[in-house]
Amino acid sequence: MAFGSDRSANFVIKAKDAATGPLGKVGGAMGKLKSVAGTAFKAIGAAALAAGAALAAFAFDAIKAAAEDEKATIRLNAALKARGYEMDQLTPKIDEQIKAMARLGFTDDEVRSGLEIGSRFFKNQENLLRANAVAANIAAATGKDLSSVMMALGRGAQGSTRGLAALGIEVEKGAKLKDILRAADEKYLGVAEEVANSTSGKFAAAQIRFNEAIESFGAKLLPMVNEALVFITETALPAFEQLMADLGPIVSDLVDNYIRPLVDSVGELFAIFDSGEGSINLLTLALTPLKLALQAIKVVVDAIVAGLKIIQSIGDFGKNLPKGGPGYVTSYGATPMAGPGRTTTPGFQSSFGMAPVSLTIGTQAQSQLSYRYGQGVSSSTGTRTGGR
Repeated sequence: MAFGSDRSANFVIKAKDAATGPLGKVGGAMGKLKSVAGTAFKAIGAAALAAGAALAAFAFDAIKAAAEDEKATIRLNAALKARGYEMDQLTPKIDEQIKAMARLGFTDDEVRSGLEIGSRFFKNQENLLRANAVAANIAAATGKDLSSVMMALGRGAQGSTRGLAALGIEVEKGAKLKDILRAADEKYLGVAEEVANSTSGKFAAAQIRFNEAIESFGAKLLPMVNEALVFITETALPAFEQLMADLGPIVSDLVDNYIRPLVDSVGELFAIFDSGEGSINLLTLALTPLKLALQAIKVVVDAIVAGLKIIQSIGDFGKNLPKGGPGYVTSYGATPMAGPGRTTTPGFQSSFGMAPVSLTIGTQAQSQLSYRYGQGVSSSTGTRTGGR
């Protein structure tokens, strides 16, 4: 039984040892997987933010395009109404023409512009729509602006054929509109079809269709935008205006009583700096604290040097005190004053080409030297005493 237990224990230990390496690798792989996953989620988060910003920009552009389209439609409808057109009947036909002319590479704004110009010359809606379609063929074939071609057709219908001749359309003076439009189609309809079927024409048509889809998307958002604008104009802006009204006196007081006087004071200060020779220099004024600090440091250093010199001189003086017996005198440059019992006080006699000068150390000076240097001179014997 014990033998079996040992074998079991050995097996468990070997199995643990064998599993340690793979398990460590698995753990390391899981750690790397976690790191990779974290990086991936960070990248996804950044991409989501970028996508959100792009979507917001796209929605804003779509709303802006739809708003511009709405404004152009309102202007055209107002012009057509003023010229006697029934918009209930004409509006659906205008929409159909906008879609049809996209094939030739014309935007809705260009189609509306042509219709507005044509409405100045043609009072019948069928003539208006027909003339605008022919003008689109001519413009597609020649590369000219649709509204300018529509202007030439309208003037030609009124008898002025100069614009038509410039387009290569030859008609007799006083020709009717249907004759002008037939001559124009004979010259440009086939060319316009070729342009529409070309790669460039198809690309332009696809781009226009894409833009129209964006405008349609923006148009669906316009009701929500209008609700937001109502809130802004009726609630937010009045509150903001009231805030500005309340802040007005506060800001005026701040400017009049604080900012303006400060500006005037600063101006006067700099005027002093610039007021001719001998005036205060700005650099000098700025360096004054540094100068004062350096001067103070110099005073302190000089005081330390002076104190050290005094201490050194007193030390030298103590070293030169009499070291002999009673009446011992040290002289410099003169004959020593010898003789025992000559004087009871030690002294110096110095002669430098002049009368001897005798320096006598009194009892009080001896006491001070004894206190400072731990030694003294006996007034009776002239000998040096021990330290404290």
